[in-house]
Amino acid sequence: MGQFSTSHPDWHLRLYRTPAGFRVLVMHRTFHPDEPAVAECFQSFGTDALYVRMCLNQKCFRARVSPKPWRIGISSHIKPRPGVWPVNPECLPERTSWIEMYEQTARGHAACQFVESLGSPSINADARAVQQLHDELCRATTRLPAA
Repeated sequence: MGQFSTSHPDWHLRLYRTPAGFRVLVMHRTFHPDEPAVAECFQSFGTDALYVRMCLNQKCFRARVSPKPWRIGISSHIKPRPGVWPVNPECLPERTSWIEMYEQTARGHAACQFVESLGSPSINADARAVQQLHDELCRATTRLPAA
């Protein structure tokens, strides 16, 4: 990360620790996932290949903003499984119960933790709006454990 930041002094990077590694928000401008600069950045960071494919296929950047259930002690799965829509009205009470239990348990955890900013102080207004929402939803600036 430091080497990339040093070789790209005009980039503003926000580094976050996740339970499985790191996350970076680029703040000096917005990007489209198929830009060459994004490919260079991903390669420099050793970005997960599945994440790179998802960004290209979905034409967006994604970040988990809530803890994964199994990382906060929830072993049961939501029913019906995600992707089933609309939910059969007969299944709604069980689904609602699971969601309430998950939300109650998740309150004590963050999805990631802000570590530091690197590079240029320049911040794009659209990127700032995304970062503020990201940090709030992830609880990234709290001292809650990441899960």
